Formats: sequence, structure tokens, C-alpha cells
Amino acid sequence: MKNTLAVIAILSILPVLAGWAGPGADPAQEILALEHRAMDGWLQGNPDPQLAIADSEITYIHAVADQRIDGLAALKELFETYRGTPLYDSYEIVNPKVQSSGDVAVLTYLLARHNGDAITYWNSTQVYRMKKEGWRVIHSHWSQGKPPKK
Repeated sequence: MKNTLAVIAILSILPVLAGWAGPGADPAQEILALEHRAMDGWLQGNPDPQLAIADSEITYIHAVADQRIDGLAALKELFETYRGTPLYDSYEIVNPKVQSSGDVAVLTYLLARHNGDAITYWNSTQVYRMKKEGWRVIHSHWSQGKPPKK
């Protein structure tokens, strides 16, 4: 009887322990790592890391597009025009913030793109949703930004 109660007690706390450690324990860190990988891809002119985290039904808004882009196939078509062309020499993700609730998380940040001595700034909003494959971007919105206030 004692052993049965001990097993039940251990099994009852396993879900709690699973939430504290292991993959997916901290959505903010996981999402920031995915975003860094995507931006690192653009350092090489490679959109594949960005496309790898895009949901099949993504919506995408950016100044380079005349209108909202719907779906992964249309996004791939746009990104292919940039393949092989690094978008910057280096970058910084400035003041990132991840807000999550359940299987949805919103990442906002200022992207500082360095090209030689020039720096351009872009406001980014990435809406992620946890799918069976992991976190996927379901909506992406980019707009021109300004240097951070000091």
C-alpha cells in the first residue's frame, strides 16, 4: 500500500516537473533562438531558416510587398528573390519581448541592420503558435523603425 501511494504521489508531480525543465520549458528563450537562427540565415542570403519556422498559412506584411502575403508558397516566392543576397553585414535584436498565453506567443523587437557604416531599423512583430512540429510563425509584420532612444 505504501509503495502504491508513493508511485501515485510521484506520478502526480511529473507534469509539474515537466513544465520546469526540458524542451519548451521557456517559450521566450526558444522563440528568441528561432528568431536568431532566421536572422543568421539572412546574413548568408539564405531564407531557409526563416521559411522553416513559417506556418503553411502564414500572413506576412512588409514594406517590400505591395500587399499582405498569404501562405507559405507566396512567402517562398518573395524570399527566393533575395536568395544569395545577404541582407546585412551584422544585426542586433534590440529590446525583445515575448508575451505568451497557452499555445500562442508574440515576439516584438527592433532589428538593427548594419551594412558597412549604415544602420537601418525595423520594427518586428512575430506571432508564433505551438504546433506539433514546434513553434511556427503564423503572422509576421515589419515596418521601418527608428534608432532606440538613449
